[in-house]
Amino acid sequence: MECREGSSCDVWSPPQQEGEWNRKDKVFANGTKQACFAVHLQRIPLFHIATTVAPCVILVVLMTITFVMPLDKGDRISFGVTIQLSMVVSLVFVTEVLPVKGALPFFATLIVVCMGMMGLFLFFTIYIISLHDKEGSLSPMAKTVFLRYMARFLLLGDLTEKEAASDDGEAGLTEDVAVTDVEAPADVSGITRQPSGPPTRLEAAVEEQTSCLRHLIRIGKAQLEELVKNEPEVSDYTLLTKVLDRLCLILYVISVAVAVPMTMSLGK
Repeated sequence: MECREGSSCDVWSPPQQEGEWNRKDKVFANGTKQACFAVHLQRIPLFHIATTVAPCVILVVLMTITFVMPLDKGDRISFGVTIQLSMVVSLVFVTEVLPVKGALPFFATLIVVCMGMMGLFLFFTIYIISLHDKEGSLSPMAKTVFLRYMARFLLLGDLTEKEAASDDGEAGLTEDVAVTDVEAPADVSGITRQPSGPPTRLEAAVEEQTSCLRHLIRIGKAQLEELVKNEPEVSDYTLLTKVLDRLCLILYVISVAVAVPMTMSLGK
């Protein structure tokens, strides 16, 4: 039997790159009447890392960034829905390109799991956003559980102390305004002026400066009162949404990390 030029019988040829494959072949004899030609194909990992793995990782990271965006903006939901649609496109690409052996490929299954988790946490986010501008106060037990212990566990600090400090600050500012108004300089012209005779130039200057000072105090008082009135009030529900949003982010990261080994074990 004659072997192919450049190769030896019963020996694999050196690997050769053929597109996205590494190919090597072997020619050998099966008995004395039959010659066999074997081809070994191995897919290059870099191809699917660049076209399948990297886009999925980028989309999952972008979804994680979505949960860090401010709650008071509606961009979070639209951005999350856009990523969901991108995951659908990635799923279609994976199912068409990756070889299928009677079931979905591992990455296709992982994308489906990630899409389900993204949709679930987006629903949680919608509910949290609906609580953000809600008025009212929480029950003492809810404040203790969520705003104190849960907030400390999520590294947000004791939010009940911040709420009390905010209330004390507003009360102190109002008290300062009142004290400033009470302690306004009096008309010292009557004190410095002599019992009889016309006011001197010094007395007239002091009276004029005192009048200007009273006017400035009245303006400052009005501006401070307007500032206190227009300052947005931090309600219990606003603080609660901060805690729930951080909890949602941590649960999403843990779910993504657990989904990879669970998908591998279920696919076996």
